[in-house]
Amino acid sequence: MANNRNQGGPIESRLISLFASLFFSIPTAAFVWFWVNLELAVYWDGFLSSRYLVTCIIVFAVLALLLPKLFPSILGGIWRGIGKIWNWWGV
Repeated sequence: MANNRNQGGPIESRLISLFASLFFSIPTAAFVWFWVNLELAVYWDGFLSSRYLVTCIIVFAVLALLLPKLFPSILGGIWRGIGKIWNWWGV
């Protein structure tokens, strides 16, 4: 009986971590997309469509589903990179 419970655990925990990660990854994807579009609009008169935002959210969701323990450090690395660029530009 204990083996049956353990077999259902990993997929349930992965789905829970996926939904929890979407709480952080959707704002991160939106922030990165908005920031890149702002820079493209100001300096190069360009624009990324919303398809790139949806693709970024899907990539984050797949990473969270496949790598539930590594995903928080990936997201943290993205935010540390944003912070370094922010400090480098002196904003």
